[in-house]
Formats: sequence, structure tokens, C-alpha cells
Amino acid sequence: METTAKMTMTHARRRLAATAGILAAIAVAMAAPASARAENWPAKPVTLIVPYAAGGTVDKVARQVQDGLRKRLAQPVMIDNRAGAGGTIGTGQIARSAADGYTIGMVFDAFATEPYVYPKLPYASHKDLTGVSYMVRSPMVLVVPASSPYKTLQDYVAAAKKPNAVSYASVGAGSSNQLVAELFHEAAGTSGIHTPYKGGGPAINDLLGGHVDSMIASLPLVLPYVQAGKLRALAVTARQRDARLPAVPAVAEAYKGFEAYSWVAMIAPAKTPPNVVSKLAADVNATLRDPAIAKVLADGGFEVIAGDAAQANKLIQEESARWGRLIKARHIATE
Repeated sequence: METTAKMTMTHARRRLAATAGILAAIAVAMAAPASARAENWPAKPVTLIVPYAAGGTVDKVARQVQDGLRKRLAQPVMIDNRAGAGGTIGTGQIARSAADGYTIGMVFDAFATEPYVYPKLPYASHKDLTGVSYMVRSPMVLVVPASSPYKTLQDYVAAAKKPNAVSYASVGAGSSNQLVAELFHEAAGTSGIHTPYKGGGPAINDLLGGHVDSMIASLPLVLPYVQAGKLRALAVTARQRDARLPAVPAVAEAYKGFEAYSWVAMIAPAKTPPNVVSKLAADVNATLRDPAIAKVLADGGFEVIAGDAAQANKLIQEESARWGRLIKARHIATE
């Protein structure tokens, strides 16, 4: 009996050892392909999700880098516009995608304020997503209709000293248009009536029609209208005057230290392999630095930054803290 028991225990130990060996082999087999996939990336087409409508600021930048990125990756790069809910629908799709580098995205400044504007987001921006590249930025411009009585920044400030005297357009609560406008009014000691729209197109149309008094919008959006004489630029939000509008003063000339930009960044699911993120950043930044592409972007009002993942994450964190403070201080209405 004792011998039989010992034999049974020996067989049990052997079975356990064999099982452990099989499990270890499975683990190695599963890990090896994942590592190989990361090392060989990309081996198939890459989808670039733009969480905004075609023709918008982010989409314009995406279209400029699409072909150059395709050539550098040696794979098709397909742009997928997933507009809606202030960009959170498309951004949520990026967050839920496999972290393998085959689904990436591009966002702009509103991405940093999503947690304040949409407190019930189904994803956590700082946990579920990571920056890949701080791509471009552009100053914003305070513009009024060409028929406006406000000829200068001083005219506008004088009018805005009176409560409910001046209105300003935005693309929605918590948007960069609203936040930079509120930052301006905070600096100037003035106020404005917020008039939200469902997009830049409707906002610009009402501004052109004189249905709203003003708007602070990205330079690429308003530059064609200023150049055509349909809008009047009163000030730019960069630290210094912009070469494309040399006669237009910077807000900082009147209010020291004032500075704000609209920006575009590339993002990816948070657990995307570091070597994939690094290659993506290197290739998209090389594309941005291509002289022909850089010129097109510059002519359109953008400044090429071509920053890496660390710079992108630093930008997002700093912008989130900056605008989060303003949202609370100015009691900006959100969801």
C-alpha cells in the first residue's frame, strides 16, 4: 500500500511538472509573437482616427501628413473621421482600440479639457491614451466683422467694460474658443456674452453676418477671411505679433504675459509598445519637417513643432491644469 501511494504521488508530481512546462511554453509562445509584431511594425495598414469632421483644423493637418507618413511606414495610412460629442466619440474609439500601433489618432487643444467638460467620459484620457507627437500649433486671433464699429483692441475693451455689451462666438462650452476668450476677459477686466455654436462653420457664418460681435479662433480658420477683408483682426494671442498679420498687435502688448495657442497632437492607446510610439513619432515628425509640407502648413497659419511623445504628454498635462483652473475660476458651464 505504501509503495502504491508513493508511486501515485510520483505520477502526480510528474503530471504537475509537465503541466507547468506546457503553461510556460504557451506563455513564451504568446509573448514571442507580440514582441515580434512590435519589432516588425507596421506589417499592415494603419488607421488614423480624426475625431472631428472632414475639412476642420485637425483634418487639414492629417491630410498634409498622410502621404508622407505612408511613404515612411511603407504601409497605407487611412484617415477615419469620427466626429461627434466634441471629439469624444472618435477619441473613445482610439482609447478602446488594440494597443498595437495600427489604430492611432490626432486631436487638438480641446482634448486637454475633456475631463472638465465631459465628467462622465467612458475613458480616462491620462490613463487610456498617450501622446505620440506634439505636431503643430497656431496662435488664435480676436476677430470682428469687417462692418464692426470696433476698429482696434482698445475699442473692443472699452465696449466690453460694460456688462452684456459684447458677445463672442465659440464652438461649444469648454472649447478653446470660449476658454481663450474668458482668459482674455479675465486679463482685461471685461466680460462677454458667450454664444456657443455646433461647429466652426456656423460660428464663422454668424460672425460674418454680424449676428455675433466677435470670436477668438485659430489663425488657420480665420486667416482667409481676414485676408479677404471679410473679418477684421484686432489682436493675436501669441507672445509676439505674427508674421502673417504684422500690423495686428499681440494681446501681450496690452496685457503682459498673455499667451495662448491652438495645437494638434498625435495620440495612441496607452499600452502601445514604446518602440512603436518612437517610430511613429520619428516618422510623423520627419514628415512635418519636410520643407514642402512645412511651407504648406506655415502658409495656412500653423507652426511646426514636431515634438516627441514626452513633449506631447507634457503639453497635455500642462494645458489640462491651466484650463481646468480657468473653468473653475470663471464658472464655465459644462455638462
